[in-house]
Amino acid sequence: MAAARATFADEVFGRQPFQRSSETIVFADVVDSVRLIDSDEEGSVQRWLDFVDKIEQSIVQTGMGRIVKRLGDGVMLEFDDPSEAVKVALKMRMDLTEFNRHAPEGQTFEIRIGMHAGEVLRGPDADLYGREVNIAARLAAAANPGDVMASASVRDALASDVDAEFEDFGPVYLKNVPLPVHAFRVLAPNEFSRVAPLMSPEDLLPTIAVLPLMVRNSDKASVWGKMLADDLIAALSGSHQMNVISHLSTMTISIENYTLTQLSESLGADFLLSGSCAVGESRHVLDLSLTRALSSSVVWSSRIEVEETEILQKNAIFAEVANEIHVAILDLEMKRAMSLPIPTLSSYEILMASVALMYRLSPADFNRAGDLLDALIERIPQHPVPLSWKARWHVLKVVQGWSTDRSEEARRALNHTHRALDLDPTNSVALIAEGFVQTNLLHDLDEAEELYDSALEYTPNEPTGRALRGTLYAFRGDGARAVRDAERSLHLAPRDPHRFFFQSLAGSASLVAEDYPRALELIKSSLRLNRLHMSSLRMLAVTEWRLGNHDAARATLDKILRLDPGFTISRWRRTTPSADLPVGRAFAETLKDIGVPD
Repeated sequence: MAAARATFADEVFGRQPFQRSSETIVFADVVDSVRLIDSDEEGSVQRWLDFVDKIEQSIVQTGMGRIVKRLGDGVMLEFDDPSEAVKVALKMRMDLTEFNRHAPEGQTFEIRIGMHAGEVLRGPDADLYGREVNIAARLAAAANPGDVMASASVRDALASDVDAEFEDFGPVYLKNVPLPVHAFRVLAPNEFSRVAPLMSPEDLLPTIAVLPLMVRNSDKASVWGKMLADDLIAALSGSHQMNVISHLSTMTISIENYTLTQLSESLGADFLLSGSCAVGESRHVLDLSLTRALSSSVVWSSRIEVEETEILQKNAIFAEVANEIHVAILDLEMKRAMSLPIPTLSSYEILMASVALMYRLSPADFNRAGDLLDALIERIPQHPVPLSWKARWHVLKVVQGWSTDRSEEARRALNHTHRALDLDPTNSVALIAEGFVQTNLLHDLDEAEELYDSALEYTPNEPTGRALRGTLYAFRGDGARAVRDAERSLHLAPRDPHRFFFQSLAGSASLVAEDYPRALELIKSSLRLNRLHMSSLRMLAVTEWRLGNHDAARATLDKILRLDPGFTISRWRRTTPSADLPVGRAFAETLKDIGVPD
């Protein structure tokens, strides 16, 4: 409990003092107890005592509170932490529902709960006294049957990750309390009706503002600073994974007059890119830092030295800077998502972390990605993008060999894509996700092609749609069209943090087109970025074999079997859309030649 103190008079006169501490007090009492006792005195009392015993067992196990005293048809509890008080109160209501199922007909009971946080007096007998205790008791009496009523002090004291919602009940006049108390009805999250936000996909991306660079050693400092910031903005804007504040919004800012917090709030930015440039006669040095606005912490920094002759090629230099910044943000969000409770994360952090973890393709990371997407869907159920990514998660679960129930994963995936397309029938992310399901789980290539075509009609430069449609052409054996779509996807996503995925799909297109040197180049490049991608490993083995590198192909097969000991040709045929097509039969024959078991 919180530290207590004694008064000077207590010490001088030797009285055993009250102790003062800040606590959250919870009162619960039985509604209409007189009627229950009149109809079954002994049974009613015993059922209430049994229920209070259950409460006590629960809080003793957590060690986060205690029962102060039993009050006949009521009970008084105290907690150091208001969030624990709320959790226990909501659990009491939930447990009571189960408890009542076993009660005789007409003997079920309801409770009402009140809670208040404040400074209380603790007597020598450990009982609690004072005005704050009285307010908690009166709030319970004012609550409706089945409700939890909390004061504003409880609502205001709670941390942001408490699993509860508060409905404003307004001022409540309580008996023997001179002024009205602002009260709130406490609800579990699933009881609270939320108004769905009207969000666009851009709302689920981090926002970056590039501040004017401080330039030293130049009589054209202002011009240089704005020009370099403009070039950085152009490079960052090439990524479809972030929102970038326009140059005109930042170019006139005098950064020395504001704090980072003021700048981020004014610009609506999650990250701020700032820095300086020392201009020399033939060599220039740029020092750049990326700061996360919320914590004012630097998440990435770099020193770039360029020759005067390279200045005209600075777009290429800044493209690499943009890629490093993107990777730094992804790494930050992954670490935050693995170490912090989901309710404390922003929506864009959850989406970015879940996609990054999904493509790391380790079981633990993959499962965490699924949990993050579920949380995001619950938070913003009217947004098609999280639903679409969860559908792709179900497909990858089968492709990686972590689920053998292809029909059940397809059912769940389609449930998500159908919900997404009901929300926005033209959403290209959702159309592509459903095409992914139709291709890899249902093996309906005609339906998948229509979905990909629709997505690319709405968003012609969508690299994922291009890559997946190219893979569909590859399954059919149409190497030329497969290569055209796949290579264009590489052009559209040159710095995508998941470019291993695009390289892998482009490799499959070249493999079908029988351009084995290009296929080998792409597949090896993909595996350098993600060595656990099973599809790439299988294609590598087949490509090596067809190039005549049989020892290398067998070594790759050994790696596949170490990662997936149950891999067989028959299992592969059950999961691939091309199993009954010429491309699939030829692929299976090569796997057999390498030594994959039937």
